[in-house]
Amino acid sequence: MRYILDKSCRLRGWTDHLACLERTPGRRVIDLSVREYGLLSKCDGLTDVDEIKYAEAIKVFTSLGMIREADGTELDPAQKYLFYENRRFRNIDICITGCCDFRCRHCFNAEENDRSRGTQPTTKKLIDLIARLDACGVANVTFSGGEPLLHKGFIRLAEELNRRDMRFVRLVTNLYHMTPTLADTLIGLGHRPLMSTSFDGLGTHEWLRKVEGSEKRTLDNIAMLKAKGFRVRTHCCVWKDSMPVIRDTVLKLQELGVDEFRIMNVEPSLRWRANAGGQTIGITEWLDFVCDLLDWWYDRGINMELDVWSFWRGAAGSRYINIIPDGHCSYEREDKIPVCADAYRTPYIDSDGRIVLCNAVTGYTKAEGCDWGNVFRDDLHTVLREGPFIDLCTRTVGQMKKQNPMCMQCEWVRHCRFGCRAEALAWGGDLNAPDKRMCVFFKQGYYQRFMEIADRHGLVYER
Repeated sequence: MRYILDKSCRLRGWTDHLACLERTPGRRVIDLSVREYGLLSKCDGLTDVDEIKYAEAIKVFTSLGMIREADGTELDPAQKYLFYENRRFRNIDICITGCCDFRCRHCFNAEENDRSRGTQPTTKKLIDLIARLDACGVANVTFSGGEPLLHKGFIRLAEELNRRDMRFVRLVTNLYHMTPTLADTLIGLGHRPLMSTSFDGLGTHEWLRKVEGSEKRTLDNIAMLKAKGFRVRTHCCVWKDSMPVIRDTVLKLQELGVDEFRIMNVEPSLRWRANAGGQTIGITEWLDFVCDLLDWWYDRGINMELDVWSFWRGAAGSRYINIIPDGHCSYEREDKIPVCADAYRTPYIDSDGRIVLCNAVTGYTKAEGCDWGNVFRDDLHTVLREGPFIDLCTRTVGQMKKQNPMCMQCEWVRHCRFGCRAEALAWGGDLNAPDKRMCVFFKQGYYQRFMEIADRHGLVYER
């Protein structure tokens, strides 16, 4: 009997995932076993398949609509096995411009900042980058900045993603320049990216962003986007003077239909220290605030996804939560778990082409002259396969423990995942050191308090 792949399926491989099946639309990827790949590689409509040897796999893939009996139709060449000479990175965050017209007190892209990364690649240069990312098997793209809506080629870039069947998964924007027409244009192109925007408190947002009228416009555009069916995530930075308004802010955002609420204290970046260092919330003060917020959140039954950056995550309406620093359930696999999972999932390309772990480290790495690879200068397959960036984003929890022998003597060594690399840099000045917040979290009883909060509200977490 002969079989053929469904038109939605194509065989793909990367240096670290050799046998995969990619399905369109959406370009979702499934890892294949040796036997599964052995079957699918023969499903070209021309090759006889051993139905006894592959009986179970044939049954599964037929039921999923991935293969069918051959009917004389030829296999599209694009469906045949394609090997990408790089590691498998399915998501990329592209800073399409370092320019921004906001003057945020903590951001290196602020308009008034002399040290701003205010570079802006041409539309042609970015279209070429998208093509090369596609050639590396990247399927999902985030556009960020600076303020991405300031780039005159923004719509052309969205069109290019559509042409290549690449998903526009997220737009990181201050929403100041979002309009109903622009939202409709994205919908017309088949894009409904998660709208990720900053909202930093009722009555306090404009103090941080330093743009008059930005608070009202952000709230108005959140309402407009929700009415058009977009998912919205708000990122709330907190400093000493904004702490009292956070609960009212949460209620307002829930009223507007915001889907995800992410909150963090402003990290002591170089620019923040110069502009508002006295407003920095200390680690214990922040964790005490978070404990009170969690109790209030679940008492009120807030119906948004909650992400307390680096510490707690809970889906809307779900009893299941994740106490993020606690990695004890993965202890036996610590030599395989990347210490910076976000970078491993979604590398960040700065507007000058530098590839870094995330947006939060761009200011430091620029100031220090760090060069982990540049997508406008270097071969992209190589950048995504080997070298300093790959060494950083694949560094494991186990390797970090070996680099930090003091941690091996800690009673919490089986739990701690070393925290966020950007926070380690901000609080301790060392990318390869433990995130000091995690030391406080475990050693000063906050882990126990988090578990007690979860138990008090009937929440389920890994123990």
